Amino acid sequence: MRPSQKFLEEASKKVEPVYAQGFFFVSHNYISYYLIFDYDDPLGYYDTVVKNEELFNEEVAKLWANMQQFLDAETVKINNTRVFPKVIMIDIRFRRGRRNPYIVFLIRFGAPIKKGVNVYENIYESEIAEYDYVAYWVFPPGSKILRVSFGSGEEQWDIVGNNVLAIYGWKNMRTGGYEYIEFEILK
Repeated sequence: MRPSQKFLEEASKKVEPVYAQGFFFVSHNYISYYLIFDYDDPLGYYDTVVKNEELFNEEVAKLWANMQQFLDAETVKINNTRVFPKVIMIDIRFRRGRRNPYIVFLIRFGAPIKKGVNVYENIYESEIAEYDYVAYWVFPPGSKILRVSFGSGEEQWDIVGNNVLAIYGWKNMRTGGYEYIEFEILK
């Protein structure tokens, strides 16, 4: 049985984002990444959604369209060639109980990455972060991160072992609206 529309609207308004993680994997021909968003869901909106196949399919379609619209609004370039990230999978799961849903987006795009120096750029609308977040970029073995910039953003970052980039952001921090990662593929 489908829950009332009033409950669904009320419960969805109470869902609050609390944390996000991104895991980016760079290969020679493409970049794949997982974005994972954690939520506080006091009225059980997502618990209700996952128990009803029709609601689940509607929610996944809505999430898919919203994320793809967000991705399409970005200008992503590899070596000055525009690339187009696409959502290829979404999952809704729970941590520590039904009040703590998380949503996974798997995103991928072809990338003209070559041996030698490469540049990733992403231009997007700067905003105030609603939650803490972390992103990890993993480059191929033997590669080296040469330069990183987040424009005027307040993100902090570390390079680990030459080819892993960890990026940290906090709630109420302004994002830069620009990402620049210069890296060298040696093999």
